[in-house]
Amino acid sequence: MSVGGGKSALDEEARAWIVDAVRGSPRRHGFEVDRWSNPVLQAVIERQFGQRFSIVYVRQLTINLGVHDRMRSCKTPIRRAPGILDDQALSWIAAALRHSPRLHDFDSDLWTNQRHGTIIERKLGVRYSRSHVWKIATDLGLSHLLSKARK
Repeated sequence: MSVGGGKSALDEEARAWIVDAVRGSPRRHGFEVDRWSNPVLQAVIERQFGQRFSIVYVRQLTINLGVHDRMRSCKTPIRRAPGILDDQALSWIAAALRHSPRLHDFDSDLWTNQRHGTIIERKLGVRYSRSHVWKIATDLGLSHLLSKARK
């Protein structure tokens, strides 16, 4: 019985490259960390192959390639103050803004502060003011993707 899905976008050569990369240090790829994480590997894969995969896919890829043990463990959660976005959340927000709002069930091709705030609330369960939503996009260098509402 098939489990579905299409052919992998990464060939055997690409998979071998990923294994070699993860067996080394993330510092070789410009990151100031000693241990791999899914968002770091996601960024390295995007830079190397020009394709962006979800964090879930990157995690599954490390499991399938037998290098999951090289990834940062999530057994002890990082404690953060409520409302503070971690690297994984910021990575997700940036990826969402780079795609059409239609992927998030909006009948529009333009992002607004309201739509941006809505997807953050849906995904992370935190509601931010429109000005804070704008600040998040600005800090990510993506405020140009938010259109101003016309009255």
